[in-house]
Amino acid sequence: MVRSERLAEHPHLAQIRLLLLSALLIFVFTVVIGILNGTDLVDFSHKTLLTHVHTGTLGWITTSVFAATLWLFGGSSPTGWRASLPRLLAPATVVAIVAYNLAFFTTTGSARPTVGGFVFLVIAGWLTWLVGSLKSVVLSVPRLGILAALATASFGGLLGVLLGIMIATGNDILPGDAYGSHPATMVIGFLIPTGMALAEWHLRPELVEEGATRAGWAQIGLPFIGGLCVTIGLLAESEPLIIVSLPFEIVGVGIMVARLWPGVRMVRMSEGSSALLAAPTVFWLIANIFMFIYLIGRYQGDFDDVPTHLILALDHMMFIGVMSNALFAQVRAATPQVGSQAVRILSLAMNVGLAGFALGLLGDVTILKRIFTPIMGLGILYGVAVCVSALAAGDRGGSEPAPRVAV
Repeated sequence: MVRSERLAEHPHLAQIRLLLLSALLIFVFTVVIGILNGTDLVDFSHKTLLTHVHTGTLGWITTSVFAATLWLFGGSSPTGWRASLPRLLAPATVVAIVAYNLAFFTTTGSARPTVGGFVFLVIAGWLTWLVGSLKSVVLSVPRLGILAALATASFGGLLGVLLGIMIATGNDILPGDAYGSHPATMVIGFLIPTGMALAEWHLRPELVEEGATRAGWAQIGLPFIGGLCVTIGLLAESEPLIIVSLPFEIVGVGIMVARLWPGVRMVRMSEGSSALLAAPTVFWLIANIFMFIYLIGRYQGDFDDVPTHLILALDHMMFIGVMSNALFAQVRAATPQVGSQAVRILSLAMNVGLAGFALGLLGDVTILKRIFTPIMGLGILYGVAVCVSALAAGDRGGSEPAPRVAV
């Protein structure tokens, strides 16, 4: 196999760029609402805050994960439906997710689950394409993580549609804690494997074309099982099943740290590489797991009893600390012409801002949230502006080759 050093040589370059550009632009809405809300300058409606959440989880995170899926699984010059389907799925993804967020922003009724059904079909389409591509790639840990993530996202998307129908009709379709099962599935079962996959891709790129070892399978498989335990536990209202998920999550993250530590140690601030952005993912995943352990132990698995500020701290450590660091690492790899100084500014502002913001939430200290929210948010907006400009201009060369993927 011939290896590609740059995204410019990828057969699905146009679709990957479309997805990344769309994800970054949608993320602007998420960040602006977050800045205004976190600094208490604006008191937003529930609909706006729900849109804020979904433009982040679907518009920024899930759309970027589809780009990673295409990048990692589509480099072997596919033919037939494997070549043509992404050309339909990429624009369909953008249209469906924008429409879904508009439905959240403007409606409360049946429009949400209706458009959500189209989003679910898009997710299922990407999973189908991925499964059809398995025979043409080496099933390394990054690819295994994306596979687990999309499988979970499909199930979580179905739960989201059913939950939307419940809200619109008032009928109890799902059992147990239906309102907690959907976000729990997406945060634990979807985001943890994704964060692991993207972190390894950019911290240990030499492992992308090496088959997953037993440790690698355990690293992805155990959190995947743990996520299922939490989802089923919430639907069945079984606190023991939620608690039993902890060993799976802890061991999986522990294996990840051991496998990625050599890559973390090699990161240099002066280089401004994608690895610099991916490295904090490891630390925020550890913090997230410790926080999850504390909340389950302190509140005996009943998340309805957890104070809102602690849930928000957990969510932002995952959405920004784990996912945004990992996703910006992917975007950085797609834009080698972006300068190292810009990458350092983004990394420092995002992570220092998040640390202060999270401390403010954990301690319920309003002044910390107001100080660090704009640091985090403006740093992210700066990174978005730089990366959008680079993606729109195209790959004109640069200092950093993209992570190697077989073509």
